Amino acid sequence: MKRVQLFYKDYSEIVGSDGFSVARLTDIDQRRAISVICDKAMTEQISIRFNRLPGHEKMLPEVLFQMLSGGGRNQFELMVYDIHDGQYSVSLLNRSTTEVLPIRISDAVLLHYITHIPFYIDGELMDRQSAPFSPEAHGIAIPINTLDTEHLNKALERAIAEEDYRLASHLHEELQKRNKQ
Repeated sequence: MKRVQLFYKDYSEIVGSDGFSVARLTDIDQRRAISVICDKAMTEQISIRFNRLPGHEKMLPEVLFQMLSGGGRNQFELMVYDIHDGQYSVSLLNRSTTEVLPIRISDAVLLHYITHIPFYIDGELMDRQSAPFSPEAHGIAIPINTLDTEHLNKALERAIAEEDYRLASHLHEELQKRNKQ
């Protein structure tokens, strides 16, 4: 299995979304990026670290990692291996014990950002889900298969209201695909 190492690049709040944001992870050459939707709580957590607010180094994730990582960050790795119903499937691997734990992708992004634990994605999944990366881009591409069903339905309603029938068709197809599974 070909793996691609990911690196946290940045995040942008989604205008009009009540605190949601998109975090971008790039390949080592910064040619391709995947976008990860973060809820309001995770957006706040990333913002605290990104803005280096006083006291962030004493927060629970940082303290737990310091306590548990006797072998250092190379003892662990994060792996994105699939996507199902709008959610990436991610595992946290303890290389010493070979224990594998599932983790939400937004939590994995935060963990990677805080600890610099190596973060990988299946190469084929990266090829399917990534978009060209440009630091100067004004918008961020988000594959529709990474949206949860609730957000897909809202996007479909908005596309129909705005008479964007091409987008509405794509959104409808994704919803139909999920209903068949």
